[in-house]
Amino acid sequence: FLDLTGEGKYTLSIIKDITERKGAELELTDSEQKYRMLFNNANDAVFVTQFSKQKSYGDFIEVNEVACKRFGYTKDEFLKLSPSAIISPKFIDEFNKQTEKLLLNSHVIYELVHRAKDSKQIPVEINSHLFTYEGKPTVLSIARDITERKRVEEKLRKTGLRLRNLASHLQTIREEERTAIAREIHDELGQVLTVLKIQITLVSNKLRDDQQELKDKIISVSNMIDDTVEKVQRITSKLRPDILDELGLIPAIEWQAQEFYNITGIKCSFTLPGDELDLEEDKSTAIFRIFQEALTNIARHSKAKLISISIQKKAGNLILKIKDDGVGIAGEQTKDFKSLGIIGMKERALILGGEVTIEGTPGKGTEVRVEIPLNNN
Repeated sequence: FLDLTGEGKYTLSIIKDITERKGAELELTDSEQKYRMLFNNANDAVFVTQFSKQKSYGDFIEVNEVACKRFGYTKDEFLKLSPSAIISPKFIDEFNKQTEKLLLNSHVIYELVHRAKDSKQIPVEINSHLFTYEGKPTVLSIARDITERKRVEEKLRKTGLRLRNLASHLQTIREEERTAIAREIHDELGQVLTVLKIQITLVSNKLRDDQQELKDKIISVSNMIDDTVEKVQRITSKLRPDILDELGLIPAIEWQAQEFYNITGIKCSFTLPGDELDLEEDKSTAIFRIFQEALTNIARHSKAKLISISIQKKAGNLILKIKDDGVGIAGEQTKDFKSLGIIGMKERALILGGEVTIEGTPGKGTEVRVEIPLNNN
């Protein structure tokens, strides 16, 4: 510029220290390089999508190399797609539901099935985060291929099914053996005892009046035979109560409750359906055995005075509840299956696709809840 006289020429320079800015730019460049390295070297497919008013699903604005390789698209092809294009049609509704959750909570984790360019189905677990980028709602999604996990889960499911079928078969064999033993005891031993009783009576009738000592011994033997007959009946009833086969589950439960009262003095009250339940034999047997075990546990542990028993049909299931007014058990004790003797109860229910749950409160009693599907599926 010129001075006041118009003759001198000068230059005015302003020097500003931009070290800090350059440092920030270098850090930003370094950060972007690290992000790009992590983005493209991740083991999972990574997508960045951005919502727009025109498209409810938004558009891909960035994908990593793993995503391109997994789906068979080039990056340019990918960036022309929307998320719905890579989702198996059966899972679109699930994707919509999870997108709504994402908009509400800013984070979701869920499973669905992706579809590659060649239509290959890929089970994935998706972890999505919602954030704002350039003033627009943006989603970062990490999709982990869980094909192997699903394969293992299916293998375990089939193994579990085979084990349940085996357990069911063993339970059936066990019940058949019990029935056979009960029948043998009833028919063979019962018949022998009946003949003995008849013979003893005949001998007694032939004794003279002066043979009182012998008569007394015969009476004693006759009483022993009567006691043995009762024991045989009790044993056969425990092995397989005839009432379960002849009259059905509800009368059998009522009979067992009365037997329980005769032995323990613990009363039972009932809430039962008005009509008899039309159940397959294996289900009736399983429920009856579970009921027996529940009563045994009450007798051993509860110190109860009253038991409430209810049976109802609800939502395609049969629900049996056995609640006592005893000492109750703490929550952690319900997991101690061995001491409570309920392994068999749970196994029987599981075989039929049901479950047994136990809830108790110290000082307020315990409830055993048995739920068994009524159908065969």
